Amino acid sequence: MDRIILIAQQLIKEGKTPTTSLIKARLPKNTPLPTIIQGLKMWQDNPTKKINTPTEPALTGTGISHESSSIDELINNRIKQAISPLQEEINTLKMQIQTLENKIATTQSAED
Repeated sequence: MDRIILIAQQLIKEGKTPTTSLIKARLPKNTPLPTIIQGLKMWQDNPTKKINTPTEPALTGTGISHESSSIDELINNRIKQAISPLQEEINTLKMQIQTLENKIATTQSAED
């Protein structure tokens, strides 16, 4: 329950209203929904409850930020992987355009 309360408090700090779906997104996949609902109700009863010893170190404010930054890094890496072939193709097309422009310029100067 401490984990759920800490996540709810973190969401408030981020300017978000804690909901079961937002909390579930930050918990391990196997966390049962009734547990999340119960934790959310406990937080609603005492939103400023002090949690002295988090049940897991990753639940501190920095742990959650670290977790989301890891996700951000993963997403950014996958985006880079997806974009890389497109950037290579763009560069190839630019070189082909430059080659064609040079051929046109050569042909035009030869006709003059």
